[in-house]
Amino acid sequence: MRIDYHVLRSRVEAHFRGLGLSPEHARCVSEVLLEAEAEGNFGHGLIRIAQYTAQLKAGGLNPKPQMSLEQASPGVTLLYADGAPGPVAGLYAVEVLKEQVKRHGIAAVAVRGAGHAGALSAYVGRLAQAGNVGIAFANTPPALAPGPLLGTNPIAFGAPAEPYPVIVDTALSQVSRGKIIVAAKKGEPLPPGWAVDREGQPTTDAQAALEGALLPIGGGKGYALAVMVEILAGVLAGAVISSELQPPWGPPEAAARPGLLLLGMDPSAFGKGYKERMAYLVRALEAVGGRIPGWRRALLRERALREGIVIGNGLLQELVGLGVLPQV
Repeated sequence: MRIDYHVLRSRVEAHFRGLGLSPEHARCVSEVLLEAEAEGNFGHGLIRIAQYTAQLKAGGLNPKPQMSLEQASPGVTLLYADGAPGPVAGLYAVEVLKEQVKRHGIAAVAVRGAGHAGALSAYVGRLAQAGNVGIAFANTPPALAPGPLLGTNPIAFGAPAEPYPVIVDTALSQVSRGKIIVAAKKGEPLPPGWAVDREGQPTTDAQAALEGALLPIGGGKGYALAVMVEILAGVLAGAVISSELQPPWGPPEAAARPGLLLLGMDPSAFGKGYKERMAYLVRALEAVGGRIPGWRRALLRERALREGIVIGNGLLQELVGLGVLPQV
């Protein structure tokens, strides 16, 4: 079923207002989820509404957070999110960071005590659209082999470019856990090499993968990067490590509070010529047939805004059951 983007966003906003969020906070959640859905990042899109709904109803997320800021040093701000939904805290952190970057040229915001942030591209993308280079790190509930102990621990990067920003957003597992959740709900098999079961044996069963662990990208190199993100987003920024976080299907009253670290840089603070050098790089990549990261996402988003979003039957029935969409 194809649904107009703006109609769908209005319905999602109304749903979260009904759960106690302010109109502005409901807009934040809807914006981040719909953007991921429109860009084809389905594991962080509308499928997350059920998770957020259960957590808001059970007290795992705070529908009326009193977020506060601490200026830890001239370029470092701590955001205490008071159990806010991740997109609410994440978009607020972006606005704080943009102001800090104007003052200092380079700055960081560490988010503590918020829920699942969704796709990190939402945050670095907004930094890039404002003319800044942005980097984001997040730790997540245990998922990565061996163990699991570490999360999929995504990294995202955004940089201004024309006609679209360069956006990189990747989990450090072979695939994000969101995609495993989607496959499990649909009963679809996984490609070989993505996951192992509880006994550490390779599996193509999505449910067994959720009960087991996901394999890191690049073997030991991906694992090392996941440790790096754990230190940056967990130990340093979030004051919590992955093993202390509840999985998405855990008790909704005990929602995860992962760490999120956002860095922003003003290209002009590094001297003149950024735009020209970036344009040269883009032309060089295109000349050899290279893909510009993030441009496919932008085109998919533009198409969704024009033509609407296609929702499969399983997700459609879930949204109807939650009251997000009317019975069809």
